[in-house]
Amino acid sequence: MKKNTLLILALLISTNYSMSQENNISTSEMIINSTIRIECTGDTIINNQKQDFTSTGTGFFFEFLIEGNRIPVIITNHHVIKGSNIGILNFTELGDKGPKYGNIITQTISDFKNSWIKHPNVDLAILPIAGIIDNIKRQTKKDISLVYYEENLIPNDKLLEDITAIEEVLMVGYPKGFWDKVNNLPVVRKGITATPIYIDYNGKKEFLLDIPIFSGSSGSPIVLFNEGSYSTKKGGINIGSRLSLLGINVQSIDYMAGGQLILPPNNPTIQTSTFVPMNIAVIIKSEELLAFKPLLKKMLESKK
Repeated sequence: MKKNTLLILALLISTNYSMSQENNISTSEMIINSTIRIECTGDTIINNQKQDFTSTGTGFFFEFLIEGNRIPVIITNHHVIKGSNIGILNFTELGDKGPKYGNIITQTISDFKNSWIKHPNVDLAILPIAGIIDNIKRQTKKDISLVYYEENLIPNDKLLEDITAIEEVLMVGYPKGFWDKVNNLPVVRKGITATPIYIDYNGKKEFLLDIPIFSGSSGSPIVLFNEGSYSTKKGGINIGSRLSLLGINVQSIDYMAGGQLILPPNNPTIQTSTFVPMNIAVIIKSEELLAFKPLLKKMLESKK
């Protein structure tokens, strides 16, 4: 893991941020303001030739609590930012009554791939953003709208005991880079769990989701959000609301469909094939985020 100047500053400059919009907007509006579109440019080697690329992915805001310090970060899949030289992040200005839709503050970050901390085991990465937040405040004299998921929204034992095998969930992100570019808002998709959340799919800290999914959705948060009432595993109905960060989308499962192109007589047939989406997403369980805490703690201690 490389430590550059931006990363160290991001950890040390201002670590005291919280969900400032909590009392101003509804939970559903908080959810759609919890993500950020990540645009990357870089270069890669294809057929022994260097080629430039531009890609998009999804990140979301999260806040770690370490020894009383609140560490705000953006979370995404490592493959989203791998090989990227420049990263573009679009934030929304914060007004007195919540987000000022249409007022976008863009930040361009160089050496983007080395600004992130890679997860030790799975396809996740975090970008500490306290320094970015402070820079925006200093340069523009404006606050930005930030809605963080917090550690207490990671499923605990009680939730896992109550949750049913099949649950409706939300995926919030930017499929194929698609977004409301005027208001800086993501797209919300709804699906159901394809495997139980409380069971590790194929022995990994993952579960499957049945939902339409496309590239650009990598890094999307998977959210359990019930308003008014919800069912429990024992068949009861609880009155109230429920919110939990279940995981992070990492991959879609496709299958290869083959066929034949029928040509006029005396011509050979041509085999054709294409990848067809199964609308099955692989989700990394949010508990894997806790593996970042020892890394952040070690970096903080090294600067004391």
